[in-house]
Amino acid sequence: MPKVKNFFYPLIVFLFAFSLYIFSIKSPLIADESYFIQRNQVTSLANSLSLFNKKDYDGYYYRPLPDFISGISTLTFKYNVPCYRLLNNLLHATAAVLVYYFFLLLLNDNPKKKLIALFAALFFACFPLHDYAVIWLTDLFERVMIIFYLAGLIAFIRKRFKPGFFSMLSFALSLLSKEMAFSFPLIIGLLYFYFGEKKYNLKKSINALLPYVIIMAAFILIRIILFNNDVFTARDAHSTGTLIDVVKNYFIFTGLLVFPFFLREMQSFLLMHKFFAAIIGIAAATGFAFIFFRRKKKNALVLFFILFIILTIAPASRLMMRWYLYLPSVGFTGLISYLIFSINIKQLRLPVIISISLLIVYSIALIHEETNWVKYSQESITALKEFIKQNRSEIESTRQAEFLTIPAKINDIPVFQLAFDKLFNFYFDDSTRINIKVDSKSYLNNFADQVYLSSNKNGIRLRQTDNNYFILFNNGKSINFAKDKNRNNKIKSLTFNKSELKNKILYTFSNGKFYKITGVE
Repeated sequence: MPKVKNFFYPLIVFLFAFSLYIFSIKSPLIADESYFIQRNQVTSLANSLSLFNKKDYDGYYYRPLPDFISGISTLTFKYNVPCYRLLNNLLHATAAVLVYYFFLLLLNDNPKKKLIALFAALFFACFPLHDYAVIWLTDLFERVMIIFYLAGLIAFIRKRFKPGFFSMLSFALSLLSKEMAFSFPLIIGLLYFYFGEKKYNLKKSINALLPYVIIMAAFILIRIILFNNDVFTARDAHSTGTLIDVVKNYFIFTGLLVFPFFLREMQSFLLMHKFFAAIIGIAAATGFAFIFFRRKKKNALVLFFILFIILTIAPASRLMMRWYLYLPSVGFTGLISYLIFSINIKQLRLPVIISISLLIVYSIALIHEETNWVKYSQESITALKEFIKQNRSEIESTRQAEFLTIPAKINDIPVFQLAFDKLFNFYFDDSTRINIKVDSKSYLNNFADQVYLSSNKNGIRLRQTDNNYFILFNNGKSINFAKDKNRNNKIKSLTFNKSELKNKILYTFSNGKFYKITGVE
C-alpha cells in the first residue's frame, strides 16, 4: 500500500480546487442550465440508460456519457441547485488531482517532479479561464471528458507507454463525452515519441497510437451509421470557420492562456488589432519552430507541453469559446510550472515564491470572475422573476411574450445567452408553455447599463453605448441595423419596422429591468 504521505500533495490539490468554487453554489440556474436538467430527466436508474440512445439537445452531437451522468444527478438532486454546483466542484477537483498524477509520472526521474506536478495541478485548479468549464452546469461534457482523457494518458504511461485495456476504455469513455477527445491518439503518439524510448522512434510512436485510432474510427462509424450524425457537426456554427478563422482563433487562444485576465477586453483588443496579433503569433510560431527543429532531448518536455496545447485545441479551433481551453490548459500549466522550477539555482526558495505569487494572482482573478457569476446571475434572475410577477396575468392570457432585446451576457456572464424560452418557462412555473420570441440580445458591461429606446416614423430604435453591442437573430423581421467600425463592426443600433410590431405587446431590457412597451402605432 502507498504510504500516507504520498497522498498529501493530491489532497492539497483536491481541497484547493474544490474550495475555490464553493461560492458558486449561490448562483441560480441561468441560460440553458434549467433546460439541461429538464432534457435529461429520467424516472428511474434503468430508464437513464435510454440517454445513450439520443443525440444532444441541439440535434447534432452525440455525447451520451455526460447526459447519463446528468440524468442520474437529476434523479438524485431534482432542482436542488447547490447540489449541482457541488458536483461541478467535485469533478473539477478530481481533474486537478489527475493533472498532478499525470505530470508526476511524466517527469519520472526529475528530482523536482513532486513540486512541479504539485504547482502544475494547483495552477490548473485556479486558472482564471475555467469559470465557464466549472461553474456552468451545461458544460458537464468538458468536466467528464477531461477526467477520462487524463485517466487514459496516466494508464498508458503506467503500462510503460504501451496500449492497455484501461487506457483504451478511458479513451472510449472520453469519446462518449466530447469531441475534444479526438486529439487523444496524437497525444499518445507524442508521449511515446518523447518519453517511450531513449531515442526518438517515429515508427514505434505510430504503432503505439494505432489502437486508439482504430477505436476512434469505430466510434465515428457507429455514430454516423446509428445516429446519422455528422462527425464535425457540418450544419451548425461550429463548422462555418475558415482557415483564416482557425489561425485567428489560435492567436486568441494563445493570448488568453498567457494573459487570462480582462477576457472580454483582451479578446476585443486582439480582434481590433489583427495586425498586432498576427505579429505576435508569427513571432511565437518562429520561436517554437526554432526550438522544435533543434529537438534536443532536454527540450522534450517543453516541446511536449507546447504540442499538447496545439493539438488539444485543434478539434475546437473553428470556434472561439474559452471553455475549450479547459483541456489545453493542462499543457500550459505544466509548461509554466516546469519552466519556473527549471531556474538554474541551488535553492528552491525563488521558484516556490514565484509559483505561490502566481497562484495568488490566478486565484484572485478567478474568485473575482466567480463573484461576477453569482452577482449577475442573481440580479438577472431576480429581474426576470419580478417581471413575471408584474406581468403574469397579461402573459397568461396571451400565452406569449415578445422581447425586442434581452441581455445575453453581462460582463461576460451568460445570463440569458442560450435557451431563454426554456429558462423563462422554468421560472414562470406554469403547466402551459408560454411562446417566447426574442428579436435580439445585448452584450452588456454591467447589469444597469442603459439600452436607449426611441421611436420615430421609421420604427422603434434601440441603441447601445460604450463597448456594448447587439446580437441580431434571423427572425424574419425587417430590422435595420448599424455597425460600428471602431468596435470591430459590432451592431450598435437596431431599428424595428413599426408595421410588424403594430398592436403587439412588447418587452425590452434596460437599466437592470424588463420594461413593457406600449403605444406602438
